[in-house]
Amino acid sequence: MQRVAGVAATLTVANLDAAVEEAEAGGAEIVMPIQSTPNGRRAVLRHPYGGVFEYVGP
Repeated sequence: MQRVAGVAATLTVANLDAAVEEAEAGGAEIVMPIQSTPNGRRAVLRHPYGGVFEYVGP
């Protein structure tokens, strides 16, 4: 699993696909696209104000 420097927090979401889509619609940039991990799936996004967040979920 690749680590991304600067991740401010990990957010657990009920629907990862929908959360990433909604964040992108709000101006977030995908740093790491959705990928499978041993514990589920994850993505890393940079929000428009600069915060970087890891999203995890099914």
